Parts: sequence; structure tokens; C-alpha cells
Amino acid sequence: VLMDPLGEGSFGTVYRAVQPSVGREVAVKVVRADLADDPAYVRRFEGEARIVARLEHPHIVPLYDFWREPGGAYLVFRLLKGGSVEEARTTPWSLDRVSQLLGGIGGALAVAHLAGVVHRDVKPANLLFDEAGHSYLADFGIAIHDLTAERADTVRSAGTPLYASPEQIRDGQASARSDQYSLAVVAWELLAGRPPFEASRVTDLLRDKLTHGLPQLTL
Repeated sequence: VLMDPLGEGSFGTVYRAVQPSVGREVAVKVVRADLADDPAYVRRFEGEARIVARLEHPHIVPLYDFWREPGGAYLVFRLLKGGSVEEARTTPWSLDRVSQLLGGIGGALAVAHLAGVVHRDVKPANLLFDEAGHSYLADFGIAIHDLTAERADTVRSAGTPLYASPEQIRDGQASARSDQYSLAVVAWELLAGRPPFEASRVTDLLRDKLTHGLPQLTL
């Protein structure tokens, strides 16, 4: 039973929902109605389901279910109620707090990379918390597997401009090091209380990133 929306992206919306069979709250990711019968986007959802189902780690949001029907495709995840790093970055974080986040999310990425999976969109909005404050890596919607060349070609993405690695920006290609770069940008921003690159236009931000690289952080 779908309830209120939790977030919306280019390809779908995440809703708070109730799983009637067991009476628990879950998060349901629903493909956009206009894309639900597009084979390419349905394969994208199926690919996300397969990737997350293979990646068992305490800091990766667990997948409960996936199903399709005419006009719809759905992913069911554990509902995390502690918010996101994006919501918690209003003031600079302590080094200990950032280190704890890096330990959890870094471990999740290490498991993904060992399985040949590149996330490609590590950013504050995709780093979630449960009510106890434990961190989780979410949203493998544009992730790629090193054995799925077709998927890599058809789902090219430069990620989110502020956090994307230079090689993602230049040619859309990403590796494990791209995810590590993105996580480093998140850490820089949390420690400094401001993003490492600031510009009024995305084009200026990307030019600055490609020209100067990540600036030195002074605490």
C-alpha cells in the first residue's frame, strides 16, 4: 500500500509504503508511468534489483522484493527513518563523525567493487541513516557491473556534477576509483561545512573541477 512520496528522480519515485503480508513499513521505488513499458528502463530496474540482491553488506540498503506488471515496475527496500547525509550537512562535522561515515560507506563500496559493481552516483542524498545513526549506501539505479557491457553503453551517466569524478565528466566512464573520488568529495564537504567547488552555473563548476582538481582542505 503506497503512502507519501519520499523522493523523486529522473526515472522514478520512492514512496513510503506498508507491506500488508507482514505489516511493516517499506520504501517502494516505482518507475515513472511514461517509462514503465519502455524495455530499456524496465531492464534498468531489473539490473538494479540484481545488483543490490548480490551485494550483502551491513551498510547497503537491503532489497526485499522486485516485481513487474503491465504499466509498472517496483523495487521494495528497507525503509530507513534517520534521514540522509544531505539533510545532516547543515554544519561542519567532526573528524570522528566523518571517519565513522567513511568506515561504513567505504566498506559498502569495497564490497561492491570486489563484485565488479561501480555505483557511479555517490552523494549525500544517497547516503542514508537508520534511527540508530548507522549509515547506508542507497540507490544503485545507474550502477554498472563490469560484465554488463550493454548496460554500461546504454546507461551512460556523468553522475551528479559536484561529486562526479573527472573521468565521468569527460567521457561518462567510471571505475571503482570514481566512487572513491565521490566519497572523498562528500567527506571534504562535511568537514569544511561547504562544498569544495562553488559556482552559479554547472558549466563553471565542471570547468573548475577539471582545471584545478580537489582543493586542499584546511581544518
